[in-house]
Amino acid sequence: MKRIFFIVLFLLGSMNASAVTYVIHDIDESSVRSLTFLLSKLVPSNTLLTPIRHDVFEQYESSLKADDIVVTIGVDRFRQACGFDFDGAVMALFIGREEYRHVLPDCPMPTTGVFSGAPLAKNLALLETIWLDQKPLALLYSDNVLIDENEMTALAAEYGFEFQFLQTQTDRLSVLRSVNIVLERSGLIFSVVDTELYKNGNAQAMLKQLFNQQQLMIGPAFSFVRAGSLFAVYSDTQAKLEALAERIRRWQTEKHMLDAIYPEKLRVSFNPSLIKAHGVVPPSASFLNDRYGLCAETLCD
Repeated sequence: MKRIFFIVLFLLGSMNASAVTYVIHDIDESSVRSLTFLLSKLVPSNTLLTPIRHDVFEQYESSLKADDIVVTIGVDRFRQACGFDFDGAVMALFIGREEYRHVLPDCPMPTTGVFSGAPLAKNLALLETIWLDQKPLALLYSDNVLIDENEMTALAAEYGFEFQFLQTQTDRLSVLRSVNIVLERSGLIFSVVDTELYKNGNAQAMLKQLFNQQQLMIGPAFSFVRAGSLFAVYSDTQAKLEALAERIRRWQTEKHMLDAIYPEKLRVSFNPSLIKAHGVVPPSASFLNDRYGLCAETLCD
């Protein structure tokens, strides 16, 4: 750890003349090295990528220059970077759209992001094909996301659905109590990326509760499918990094900030046990691709 710290000191001290793309994280070192290596193959060869833990980086905020880019891993690091005082750019990765929109008003510098999960319309269109229950869709969320109920209600109506919204505290008891409340009118919980809501084992506890009550959730990530959600539409790491690299290139060459987006390449995975148990007939891989532009997990490159 000391060696890494002094390497960081050296790098920060020797980069006064060159623009740097910092990758601020709180994940394990092997994961961020792998992530940075994959990103390095997608950005211009002269891009200087420097992964650095958030607690170390806080000490060197004054080293940031106008040409620097700060890439943040997760919503907490994005919120942290938006508190920096510098004229460079901030790009958020592994963050939900609703999380991003919640933090964005407090981010004064040029900002963009690559969202995890998938667009609401994409999920609703697929759900319309396989889910015939006309009960409302339940959406639980914490105060760490920005939910536009009017926007989501209008979009759901286009696909024949309605939403039942409920904001909840994120302690385990409150979350499970909220699940019971929304299931009084709904048989399906619809999820957005909400790190605060699902951390500390809450996601697993919710899925267990839903399983016991023979109810279902649509997850925002593949990990939810493995843990017991009906399906999830999402992008893999490579697709996210390709979208991020495009934003880095445009900012470096043109000082033009592309909008925050979901990656174009999206995957879908179904939980085979739940599909069978609830009599759901999933579309074929070719139909998923032709109709929705989705790659079935078993056939993705």
